[in-house]
Amino acid sequence: MNAIACRVLALLVAASPALAQAPTPAEAAVLQRARAFIAQGDCPAATARPAAPPAVFTDATVREATYHRILVEGCGRRSQRNYLALVLPDGSGRLVETLAGTTVTDPVLQRDAMQAAVAAARVAAPNCPQVRPGSADLEGTDSEPTATRRTRPWAETWVFEACGALVAVPMRFTPSAAGGTGFTASGGRRLN
Repeated sequence: MNAIACRVLALLVAASPALAQAPTPAEAAVLQRARAFIAQGDCPAATARPAAPPAVFTDATVREATYHRILVEGCGRRSQRNYLALVLPDGSGRLVETLAGTTVTDPVLQRDAMQAAVAAARVAAPNCPQVRPGSADLEGTDSEPTATRRTRPWAETWVFEACGALVAVPMRFTPSAAGGTGFTASGGRRLN
């Protein structure tokens, strides 16, 4: 992350509640990152805007963490970019891009499920030494769009790039009444 975005994120801690209607420094930073993504593409007329209000996460290893979903639209296309904005204990900021797409998994669940998803993708591309995550999309519609903790099972398709091939991995997530969410990754299939 560049020094300006880092300083902007550090200001997140000092942001006044009175400025709640204006974009927060973290929101401004993720929009800046999404616009940089647009600038690299073939549609400079595309726009970026929040797809949902930021979700706040509590984690003892950081001062503050917010998850931002940014909708990118233009040239007849639409995609979603997702970012985790962190303010570390020393006050420095970090912006991490997570899985793109309409996934409703939070960054921690994405991290936890990634190993199983990559293993399933490798089955469809056994000779590829490097499998990279691409996007993750919710299957169907979100039955709990404002939930802070999901209570119903859901399915997503995670797509990976494997040596030029695109591999889709069906993922199933099942929240537990005791807390946490279980997941399974089914066998991957090549899309091209």
